[in-house]
Amino acid sequence: MLNDEELAAVEAIAPFLLSEAKTALASNARYTFTMELQTHLQPGLRIRSPESPDDDPDSPPFPLDLFVGLPLAELRALASAEQSERDALVARFGASFAPRLLRSIQHLVPHDVDYEAGCQSERGTIAVLLEDDG
Repeated sequence: MLNDEELAAVEAIAPFLLSEAKTALASNARYTFTMELQTHLQPGLRIRSPESPDDDPDSPPFPLDLFVGLPLAELRALASAEQSERDALVARFGASFAPRLLRSIQHLVPHDVDYEAGCQSERGTIAVLLEDDG
């Protein structure tokens, strides 16, 4: 996991990473994006679709609750980069986020997660790891 110094550096740029992720997935503007950074857990983004009043809380489909683990090597590179390099890395993250996310969820059974519809077949968080950008 990230050490305290790396975590502090990533927290400083978290708003930019969130903005890039939202921009990359602008077609799903109704989703909420949050950054989850703790020293003892895989850092990542949580993407949730809002619940609707018509949703039955006890039967599928359930609103999307997707945790996207971010590669530690990529976060470490961001944490240790100089400002100009960091800006380029954040922009690269944004440009590659949507295709990497879609590749990360493609291994799931199609009915498990319907990202575009904002739903999933089971209650709870579904976690995927964003592939390395390389």
